[in-house]
Parts: sequence; structure tokens; C-alpha cells
Amino acid sequence: MAPNVLEQLDKFKSLLRDKRLPKTHPAFKLALTWVGNFPGMLNERDKAEVKRLIYTCFSITEEEFTKELVGEENGHEEPQRDPKEIEKELRSICPTDGFIHRYLEYTSHSEAPLAYHLFCALLGIGSTLNRRVWFEMGYFKLFPNLGIIILGPSGLKKTSATNIIVSMLQELEVTKIYAERLTPEALVDDMKDMAQGIIYAPELAAVLGKQKYMEGAIPLITRLLDCPDIWDSKTIGRGRVVLRDVCISTLMCSTPEWFINNTPKDIVDGGFVARHILVVQESTPRSEPIPRPGSSRIRETLIGDLARIHEFAGEVTLDAETAGKFKQWYEDLTARGKHQESELMKNFYQRKDKHVIRVAMCLHIATHHNLVVCFDCFQRAIAIMDWMETFYPTILKQMFKTESGIDQELVLGTIRASGGFIHHSSLIRKLQHRLNSQQIRFILNSLKDAQQVDEIIDRLVHVWVLRKEGGNAT
Repeated sequence: MAPNVLEQLDKFKSLLRDKRLPKTHPAFKLALTWVGNFPGMLNERDKAEVKRLIYTCFSITEEEFTKELVGEENGHEEPQRDPKEIEKELRSICPTDGFIHRYLEYTSHSEAPLAYHLFCALLGIGSTLNRRVWFEMGYFKLFPNLGIIILGPSGLKKTSATNIIVSMLQELEVTKIYAERLTPEALVDDMKDMAQGIIYAPELAAVLGKQKYMEGAIPLITRLLDCPDIWDSKTIGRGRVVLRDVCISTLMCSTPEWFINNTPKDIVDGGFVARHILVVQESTPRSEPIPRPGSSRIRETLIGDLARIHEFAGEVTLDAETAGKFKQWYEDLTARGKHQESELMKNFYQRKDKHVIRVAMCLHIATHHNLVVCFDCFQRAIAIMDWMETFYPTILKQMFKTESGIDQELVLGTIRASGGFIHHSSLIRKLQHRLNSQQIRFILNSLKDAQQVDEIIDRLVHVWVLRKEGGNAT
């Protein structure tokens, strides 16, 4: 650097050295402006010293300093939803009386998210009713059996939540649980006497595994979820077995990563995923180091509730108000479904009406103990399904990605996990186990061209910043 530039740098350092000023002091903004307008290039040693002096003088961290250089208009993505608010939202649309209300009270000390317990309760009701109640759909009957896939990161107590309802049903002994033998041949063999109950897979890998003997499991379960009156198993290869009056529910658990990486597109196109409600949660607001068990009195009441629910039989109908509202809602749903970009969402919208009817049936019978669904339960069913649908984009954005798409998501996820912006050198270090610097630079340039990230190079920092969807800087 020229002598006068070196003098400016030395003078700037001497002004900051041994000073202690608040970040609100005008000198802070002046220091940032000076760095931005400095006429020379800083070598790595000078750069490190200037940053250290600024951190010390104004008592700020590297992250706070970077935020100031990047600017508030760039900074973070929009904050993630607060888990407490998520639970509060869902609680506000849950029943305030009856089996589900008591079940959610009983499980209130479980660390698993509220959504897991709600859908486990709904599945328990539907599987207890099985084929004895139905909703007439013109050319077929819709039974209240539900397909549920619980998705969440490891440690979110997925299996702990599902075991609660499964243990109640096992104690009641009115619903068969298929959990040990989940090969196609074993399932058909177990269902010869009664093809009703729950296929329970605490690990979805038990069903979606790539082993040769599991190849027929998905088509089989997909067909059984439709509750055929008669199903012929002559394709299984162990002789001809006919299943009658089928009514199967499913309850399965997985991490989002495993589900995304092991769900081929043909399984989605074949309808297996669309026949399930994906209960996606990323965290829980509950903290119970040593969870207290639910009240034994409430548990006894819940088992008694399920026993009474088991006695219902007959056709479920909608009251006059609900029937009119359902027609209007269905037309709106059909219109929205046509504008879905994702194949997964298109398939989901084609079956969302059936999910809503099933949930409404379970809600109403468990709360009001009759077979004429009221408008309140119908609205709750829609609200619950709409609420659950808001979590689908986190899964959809990652489904069926190419290898390059997976790498892009890895880079975006690393920036996101760092608060929405990250130093270039830090990003390289965090990803070097998977990608070299040239590959990372290529991905970043692609993301930059797609207006998903911004690159900010300053005298002191080289930072990558996430942008909001639509190209606006976060």
C-alpha cells in the first residue's frame, strides 16, 4: 500500500486501540463507513487486526458486526414459527369436550408434539369404528380408517406418541394390530380371519425397505387402505386367499430425511403417499426430563370411551347446513387443486375431501355420539387438515431432487442454519466433508443466478446471504 494509505490505516487502528465505546456511539457507524471507503486493499493480517479492534472497542461479536456490514435488509430469513405458537394454534381448533379432549389432556406430559397425539387419537377412533360406520359416496362407501405417517427428526418422541394409542387399543382388544410381520405374505396370512385393524410400523423402513421380499408391500397396503369388500390375493404366490370386508388403517413413523431419500416417485404416483396424512413436525415446545405418566383415571375413561365408540353402527350423514357448505368447499378445493405445481400436492388435493370426511366422522362421533355430522365438526376437520397442510412445503421442496438439487439444498440448509448468512470461508469448512471449494462455488453461483442467495464482499467480509422466496432479500 502507498505510504499515505498505510498512515490512514495506522491512524484508524490507533483511534480504536484501548477504547471502549457502546455500539450506539456515532463512532461505530463512522468506523464501518471508513472500512467501506478505505482506498487500499487489506491483507489478511491487517483485516484480522481491524476486526479485532472493532469487536473490542464496541464490545460486539463477529456475528453482530457482520449483520451491521450486511445490513438489516439482508440479514436473516423470516424467523421460524415458535413451537409454542404452533401448539397454541392447533389447540384452538381441537375439540373442547369428549374423547379427543380427554386424550390430549392425558398426553399433555408427553414431550411429543400435540399434532402427533391428535392424529393418534383420530386414528384410534377410526380403527375402533372400522367398517361398522360409513359415509355413502355414491358408487362406494367411505369408512373412517386413516393412513397416518408421523414425520419428525430423531428424538421427537414419535414412537413414544404412537405407542400410547396402540397400547390402549391392544388392551381393549377390539382392533387388531399388525406390527411384527409386515411382509406381503405375512400380512395376507394374518388377515385371513379378519382383514381389519392397524398396520403399525414405528419405523417406516419396515414397509418401504428395499429388500426383495418387501417389493409387494406398498401396492398391497395401498389397495387395502381403500377397504375393498373382497380382495383376492392370488398374486402373492402362496396359494389363493380371499380377504373380505377389508378395513385397514396405517400408523407409521419416520424422520423426514429417511422419508425423502427413500420414497421413490412411483410410490407417490401410485397413490400410497396421497392416501396418508403426513403429520410433519420439526420441534416441540414441551420439555419433560422425567415425563409424568398420564392420569390412570383418565386412561380408564379413554378406554371406556373407545369401547362405547366401538358400539356405533350405521350410515354417517351430514346435517342440512353441513351438506350445503361441503358442496361449496369441495368446488373451491377442486379449483385450488388444479393450480398445484407439485405432483404430490395434486395427488393430496384429489384425496383431501376424503381425509376431511374421515376426520369429521371421527371428531363428531367421539364428541357428540351420533351419526349426523354437524357443521362445527366439519369446520374443525377442515381447519385441522388446513393447519397440517402448512407443514407440507418443508417436505415438498426436498422430494425427488436430483443429486445436484440435493447438494443445493445442503448449501442452502447450511446458510439457513447459520441464521440466514454465513462467511464464505466458514461455509467451505462446514461442507468440505461433502463438496470441494470448486463445487461449492459452482452451486453458489447457480443459487445466485436463481436469486436465492446474495454474495456480499466487503473490505472485511465475504458473506453469502439467503433471499426470501420471490427474490427479495431477507
